[in-house]
Amino acid sequence: MTRVQLLQPLAAQAGLPLSQLALAWVLHNPNVSSAIIGASRPVQVNENVLASGLKLEADLFERIDEILDPIVERDPGKTQQVEKRP
Repeated sequence: MTRVQLLQPLAAQAGLPLSQLALAWVLHNPNVSSAIIGASRPVQVNENVLASGLKLEADLFERIDEILDPIVERDPGKTQQVEKRP
């Protein structure tokens, strides 16, 4: 939760709710092929849809990564496993 709290000022500077910043970041992560979202109210669905089209600046990604490092790995080469078949 400490790292999440550190992301709040970045979201505010970008003029976004933290949920939109987080979803936009996830969708731009090369290790993520899709994001599973949850919404209990229509307004949340609308916010999630808006986040899917956001283009975040490279420096914002870097600042987010600095906060989340070393928890998150963005290098696909370090996370992909080759499945061996007999």
